[in-house]
Order: sequence, then C-alpha cells, then structure tokens
Amino acid sequence: MENINIFALGGQDENGKNCYVFEIDNSIFLVNAGVKIPINSQNGVDTLIPDFSYLEKNKTKIKGIFITDVKNESFSALPWLVMKIPGIKIYTSSFNKVLIHERLNKYNISEHNYKIIVINQKTKFGNLIIDPINLSGSMPGNLGYNFITPHGSYLFLFNFALGDLGIYGKTSLESLKETVKDKELIALIADAGKSNVAGESISKFNQSKQLVEAFETTNGDQRIIIGAYDEEMAVLERVLELASKHDRPVVAYGKTYAQLLYLISKINSNLKLPNIVDYKNINKHPNAVVLVTGSIDRLYLRFLRITDGKDVYLKLSNKDTIVMLAPPVNGLESLAALTLDEIAKIAPKLYDIMENEYFRARPTRQDLLNLVLALKPHHFIPTQGLYRYLVDSANYISNDKLAKKTTSPIILLNGKIAHFVDGKLFSLNGKVKEVGDTIIDGFGVGDISSEVIAEREALGREGVIVINTLYSPKTKKLLGQLHINYVGVIDPSEQMAIDTLIKEVILDILENKEFTTMRELNERLRKSIRKKIFKLTDKDPMIALTLTTI
Repeated sequence: MENINIFALGGQDENGKNCYVFEIDNSIFLVNAGVKIPINSQNGVDTLIPDFSYLEKNKTKIKGIFITDVKNESFSALPWLVMKIPGIKIYTSSFNKVLIHERLNKYNISEHNYKIIVINQKTKFGNLIIDPINLSGSMPGNLGYNFITPHGSYLFLFNFALGDLGIYGKTSLESLKETVKDKELIALIADAGKSNVAGESISKFNQSKQLVEAFETTNGDQRIIIGAYDEEMAVLERVLELASKHDRPVVAYGKTYAQLLYLISKINSNLKLPNIVDYKNINKHPNAVVLVTGSIDRLYLRFLRITDGKDVYLKLSNKDTIVMLAPPVNGLESLAALTLDEIAKIAPKLYDIMENEYFRARPTRQDLLNLVLALKPHHFIPTQGLYRYLVDSANYISNDKLAKKTTSPIILLNGKIAHFVDGKLFSLNGKVKEVGDTIIDGFGVGDISSEVIAEREALGREGVIVINTLYSPKTKKLLGQLHINYVGVIDPSEQMAIDTLIKEVILDILENKEFTTMRELNERLRKSIRKKIFKLTDKDPMIALTLTTI
C-alpha cells in the first residue's frame, strides 16, 4: 500500500516562507525552504522562516530538499535548515547551485554539513522517481519537479510563466504534457499567488509602453534611473535591450543584481549586453541608465536614502527620468507612496509602472486553468499565496465546465495534510502541529517569544529611562552621583524636572520603606518611578535601574 502525505510548513495564506513536504511511506522529500520578510521589521525581527521542528524530529527520514529557484521566498531559509539538519542533500540546477553555495557561505556553514547535487535527469529513490523539469522564470535555472510513484505522479510547479522568456527559459503546455504522459497525474501543486491577475502572464512580457516612452522622451545627455527588485531579472531584460538600442551605458547599482548579471554573462557567452559601467564612476556618465535594485523590503528604503542625500554615489537631479518597475507587495503600499512623493519633489519626470502593466514570472488564474485543461490532474492544490488567492484560483477552475469534469481543487493551509493511498485521496483530516513562524534576530535563530516582541514594541512606543548609581545597603544611602539617561520619553527641556522627581522618589523609598532583598528594592523603585512618570507625561517607559552595591 502506497501512502503519500503532502503538506506545507509555510507559504499558505502568506507571502513567502515557502516550504512543502512530500512524504511517501517512511521517506520525506522537501520542496523549497524560503523566508518571509516582516512588513514591520523595526522590533529586531529581520526574517521569518518556517518552523522546522517536524523535520528535526524526523530527520532520519529526510532524503533531500529540492530547490526550484533562488528567490528569497524559495531558498533563503536553507542556512537555518542546514544548521538544524546537518548533512542534508540539496538538489537543484547548476545556476541555482552557485547562489545556494554563496548563501550558505555567508553564514560560515562548512561544506561538510551539506551537499549540493545538480539534478538534470530522472533520479530514483527506492520506488520513487523524481524528474526535474526546466521552467521559465524570473531568473535562469528554474526547475519544476515531477514525483513519479507506481500509482501516479505529483507535479510541483512554482514561480513560472507559460511561454518563452528567452534566456530565462521556456515553458509550454506541450512539453509539460509530454513529461506526465506515462503516469496518471494525481495532483498538480502549483503557484497561485497571483491568481487575481487577469489574462495570461506572458502577455505582459516586454510590453510596458511607459518604459519605452521613458527612453524615447529622455534627452541623450540625461540619465534614466530605474527602480526594480533584484530578483526580477526577466523584467530588467527589456531595460537592457532599450539601453543598447539607445546607446546608453548601464550602471548596475545593486550588489545582488550585479552579481546575477555577471553570472548570466559567464554562462551565456552569446548574451548581448550594453556597456556596463562601474557604479563608482556613475557621475562620469551623464546619459547612463542606472539600475537601482534591492529586495522587496529594502528597495523603497534605499530610494528614501537617496532622496535624503545620504547615498554616497547617486544624487538625484531635476533632469533625471525615474522609472519605478516595482509594484509594492501587500503591506508596503504606504511606504511606496511616500517614496514616490519624495522622488517627485526632486525629479518630477516619474513613471510608476503599475500592476496592470507589470510582468511577473508567475501564473495567472487563466494560466492555471490552461494548465489544468492540458494536464487533467485529478486534484489541483494551489500554493504560495494569501488565502483569498488560493480560493480564487480554486473557484476559477471549479467554475469551468471542462476543468471540473477532471479536476477537483484542494485548499491546504500550513500543516494541513492531503493523504493519498494508492493514488486516491484518502483524507484531509490530518494536521502537523509544528507550523508557524520562527523568528530570525540578526544572523541567528532566535526563540523570540511574543512577550519579547511586545516588549520591543513598547520600547519603541514609550521609550526607556536608564538609571544607575552606587548604593550602600548598610547605610541605605546613595553614594556618588545619580546618572539618568532618557531615550524617546520626554523633551530635553523637561528632563531637569523629571530628574528631580526620580531623585525624590528614590530617596523617599530608601528612607521610609523596609526591604529584605535588593531585588525587592529594585522592583519597588521601578514601579514607583513608572507610576509617577505616567501621571506626569502619559507615557509608560521601561525603567532600567542598576544599583551597584558597595
């Protein structure tokens, strides 16, 4: 009897943190391990990764992890997975291998703790065969995986577009049909995070009229500055073509994109690129196309730094043409609006490429329907998106007269298990308890509780007062000066009055109260000072009190 479980440790009803599990009998195969960037990252939380507790408990069953692409949402949690499960095998394309190796080296992870294997043909694991499929994507090296069992196949397709993207790959319905023709397709597990977009995604590839207009209307001695996400290389391909056409040099002003562009130029010797100029010489080329790139969470912050005049090399002028090729993700709309306002104050010739004109190498709901009609899977499992988009794609397929005859959608939230027995859906009642966010604080994995996060939020909102002095328990008197520092609590003009208040509270308690331990004294002082300051200022700051005993 063949038992298969499919479930997500991340990626369902959220943007990012994609991690999917394929269990067959006593073997576990992972597909991707990505991160999610918190929208509000001001409380010391840099990154969110999946909870790997389930994998730690079952690490002897894990045969490997299969990486589809090198977007942050797909592979960037690998360092923490390797830390938790040393010796894990990582299967991916040759292009992805380079970037995965660099990612792991960044965290000083020894190569003895992992093995990266380039998978470019069918690979057998017991009764299971895994067939890698070349897909088009926003970067080269994008793979899908067909898990072939004796009773049928299970196809994983993420971050792809149906169509020909040139050097970024080609995905056709005919080639996919050929891939799955030998076995019944039990389940199609596909990216549905952009199922709200109308039409087919390929229809927007290299079709931005505003981008063309920006190049055609900008004088030959003036700059064109492009803002874009560094992972969306297929989008920037059109910019490079236009730069060559208009004989403009290009400055790759973003480390990640510059590295990716260099890597592509090395593996594709026939690639024609415009003149690429070092960013340090940016001011020597008045007609340059400057590609300001960054990650989804940092691009707009980078532009705000530029508009504030804090960037070392790039200063905006009123003659510059600005093109923002970066529609904001959910939660960053207000930051994007603020950034565009600040840019417009300096460079009024501003083009903002909106979602309806922006190409993403991700399937629309029409793409997904075409896929279902062509492949005829028994089940369709939408993934990698907010819940409403998962439902939207499922409904779109269920409402199609032809698709609903062959395919029934299954919507899974993180941890919910789709259990198949001998190729038939057996149950949707199972659940993995160990799901959720693991918080990354800096480079390490931090078990930061909700209490700590709440404390950090309060610290940012209410401020902190740091008090320290010398104290003699024998005489119950302060020795030396009382040092008081304020962070985010009150106006400097009011500090002298608060200083006096704090001294009076401390002296009153020392003279009139009895305490058996220093801990009891510290607690009483903190509470009394907070209460007095709250009455006076309507703020409830954290009190960091240190009485050094002599």
